[in-house]
Amino acid sequence: MSPYKFFRPLIFKFDAEIAHNLAINFLKFMPNSATLFAFNRDYENLHVRLFDIDFANPIGMAAGFDKNAEVFATLAKFGFGFLEVGTVTPKAQSGNDKPRLFRLDNDEAIINRMGFNNLGVEVFLENVEKNLSKISIPFGINLGKNKNTEDALLDYLLLLKKFYAKSSYITLNISSPNTKNLRDLQKEDQLDLFLSEIMKKKNELNMRCKKNVPILLKVAPDLTREQQEKIAEIVIKNQIDGLIISNTTILRPQNLQSKFVSESGGLSGKPLFEMSNETLKNFYQFTAGKIPLIGVGGISCAADAYKKIKLGSSVVQLYSAFVYQGFGLVEKMKKELSAMVAKDGFKNISEAVGSENLS
Repeated sequence: MSPYKFFRPLIFKFDAEIAHNLAINFLKFMPNSATLFAFNRDYENLHVRLFDIDFANPIGMAAGFDKNAEVFATLAKFGFGFLEVGTVTPKAQSGNDKPRLFRLDNDEAIINRMGFNNLGVEVFLENVEKNLSKISIPFGINLGKNKNTEDALLDYLLLLKKFYAKSSYITLNISSPNTKNLRDLQKEDQLDLFLSEIMKKKNELNMRCKKNVPILLKVAPDLTREQQEKIAEIVIKNQIDGLIISNTTILRPQNLQSKFVSESGGLSGKPLFEMSNETLKNFYQFTAGKIPLIGVGGISCAADAYKKIKLGSSVVQLYSAFVYQGFGLVEKMKKELSAMVAKDGFKNISEAVGSENLS
């Protein structure tokens, strides 16, 4: 029996946000706790080369868990191939009113309407600088806008400049459903202008920092097929380096069992799996497999991760399953994923990317 299975019933007695904060403090003040849960084994057939960066394995932690970059050095010990922290905004903000985070236990899902609550760019930057030297895996930073910022582009440009030299890659989060009008940036006219200006700034920073940092766009799963195709065209036109597919959904599958099903906000976890897979499949086809995709949404086991890779993901991310299954999940997934790759006759997991997305 894993240690987490013992602690989980105790943790789940707390309100979801209180439990999350307890977990962050546990990792923050007991950084060696990872040795109780994971051994961080290496599997050669899971090595991935992406964006000219080496990933020891394709399993990453999604943004949202370590909002203020407080515990990523500890998270790195649990076997992840890469980490993404944030979302960070220029100014500190408290986010939406509580309660705003709900566990749908029977559905292995989470609904959140946090609203980019974070301590702001200066605290975030201090945390990054204090801990970055302690990790050796790729490290992404997820950027967002402040709630009251009218010109969203200004926030993203400011953050891009702040963190460009500090990260392995940058994620533009314009798809959270919990900041009013944020998803409007995904609309055709706004997105083209937005990404054009972002890439101008990137080119400036390339020259200044002597470093080419990949810029990724995180999209919603609630887009129509036509919207997805248009976004793919704009991403290709502006030479964005990759896409993260997908964010949480505002839709509610009919088979949800929890009492919290009617709560507003973004739904993540198992119920998002099929929807995010369909979005992933479409984007792989619309981009002709030429733009790296990161698959996220509903992954709870190695088979789920492998499915997303076969649909077109180069690497994947999880979050909700980490909450429900605990700190040993990543090592278990790596072992099983390595065996699946070998069974299918692939020398490396990269050979499986898009292998089921041929229609």
